[in-house]
Amino acid sequence: MNEKMKTLQLKKSNHDYPVVLIYNKCKSGESQYGPWCLYSVVHNRETQGIFAKDSLHKQLQQYGKGAKLIIRWNQDHNGRIEWRVKPANGNTKRNSNLTYQDARTRDIHRQVALKIATISLGQTNKPWVDEDLREIKVRMDNLPIILDGYISDD
Repeated sequence: MNEKMKTLQLKKSNHDYPVVLIYNKCKSGESQYGPWCLYSVVHNRETQGIFAKDSLHKQLQQYGKGAKLIIRWNQDHNGRIEWRVKPANGNTKRNSNLTYQDARTRDIHRQVALKIATISLGQTNKPWVDEDLREIKVRMDNLPIILDGYISDD
């Protein structure tokens, strides 16, 4: 569980990178190299991170958890780079005035996800250790993604 997240390298110009956003917001901070924005995505069935510069970040922040997107950077004959982010399946941009679910429904869904995650770990008589709890959390957090159909149906 202590593995580092793989970073998706968006190096091919004029190439489509299909991704699914895992969270509503990116992680951000500042390092010796300046400010950074890290988006967690699923690409080719693998959880990866994308470090987004300003122009890409401005486009990605308009979408929320579960958005299926195509990220592409175009480079013209003069070498100018332009990022393009578009929905892969007609998803619209996030409207900050609307909530996906009310608080009660969200709480019920989390309770069900917790129950399924603990059952899927298997029943045992021994107490859970930290590694078991981390695995339950991973399963619990991923169940809504799977149930809502955000992962490719292949």
